[in-house]
Amino acid sequence: MKRILTGTALGLAMLSGAAAQAEVSYSQTGYLRIGVGESNGGDFAELQLNGAWTNYRLGNESDFYGEFGVNLTNELKNGSKIVGGVRYHLSGDSNDLRVSGEVDANLALREAWLGYAGIGDGALSDSTIWAGRRYYKRKDIHIIDFYYEDYSNFSGFGAGLENVKLGFGDLSVAAFSDQDSTVITLDSRVENIALGEDLFGEVGLAYAVVDEDEPGEDGFAVRGHLQRNNFFGGFLKAGLMYSEGAAWGFFGDGASFATRDRSLTRAQVHGLVPLSERLEMFFVALHQIDDDDGTQTAWSSAGVRPQYTINDNFAVAVEVGFDYVDDEAADETRDLTKATIAGIYTFGKPGFWSRPQLRVFATQGSWSEVGAISNQAAFDDDTTGTTVGVQFETWF
Repeated sequence: MKRILTGTALGLAMLSGAAAQAEVSYSQTGYLRIGVGESNGGDFAELQLNGAWTNYRLGNESDFYGEFGVNLTNELKNGSKIVGGVRYHLSGDSNDLRVSGEVDANLALREAWLGYAGIGDGALSDSTIWAGRRYYKRKDIHIIDFYYEDYSNFSGFGAGLENVKLGFGDLSVAAFSDQDSTVITLDSRVENIALGEDLFGEVGLAYAVVDEDEPGEDGFAVRGHLQRNNFFGGFLKAGLMYSEGAAWGFFGDGASFATRDRSLTRAQVHGLVPLSERLEMFFVALHQIDDDDGTQTAWSSAGVRPQYTINDNFAVAVEVGFDYVDDEAADETRDLTKATIAGIYTFGKPGFWSRPQLRVFATQGSWSEVGAISNQAAFDDDTTGTTVGVQFETWF
């Protein structure tokens, strides 16, 4: 952490020096969700199936979470730019907000990086060379808050060259290390490959080298992605991904525990389409197989969140999600169905992506057996549960 902060301070000094030629511009970025609720009359407990990597988030987030950052840009006389940013996050348990007692919050540095944009002519005219810690080309599914590809480095250091024009696509290469340098991950990808009208592709390859003192082995990950714009007036994204060894999981920090006998295969499709002038629907379906030397855990998930705009200030959303896990190690299957209805005040900004939103919600869950979910203790020996609450969410 000290090394990152020192580097950030030096970088800011560089920006200040460059300001003698041009004024440095700043822009803020941030996100906040905060709310309270209760499950079956007790503390707010999220409904998540054991073996599922995430859950359907509407009316199902028992934390408060914020991100706050500053981006910096310094345009130089030669047309290039010095760019960079710093971002922190703050998180904690929302149950601390509804009972007397101490609020336990976690503050962590998420981004501290500097780059030089426009490093040359031709293919390099729009490219950036960068170093530090940053969110790097993350891919997420909004309604389950799932980053299904995330080569960001939250605990270590990274560097790369991005957006080199190849004619048929944009090449980016980067290297990441976790805090203790147990895994070095080398990532390359070609984005924005035009495949047809409003259809674009991306291919990626990563190789992870693990320290010899760790139990894992070197490994690789391959990914293919498609994006269709103007899909019935919205968008659709699909991906097929495979990883093994220390590249297991598609993370920038790597997996120092994973040998070549450990693999993860993931397929997903998601998108947002307008069904009418006032009705929009987000949808997702995914399937992944975690194979540990022949013993597999398969997770399947499917869900929708339609949102109906009543007027400029009010909307209603319904979210229904289903998760299913086939766990060979435990010789069992389990499932969870979760449904939420939420009344939304939109502060005069209607639309699925518009924020801020203030929501009042009721969530109902049903699972296959006692112990199938991670927070079973909050529901005694029941296999159903209800959560009610209120939440505020915004980004900027």
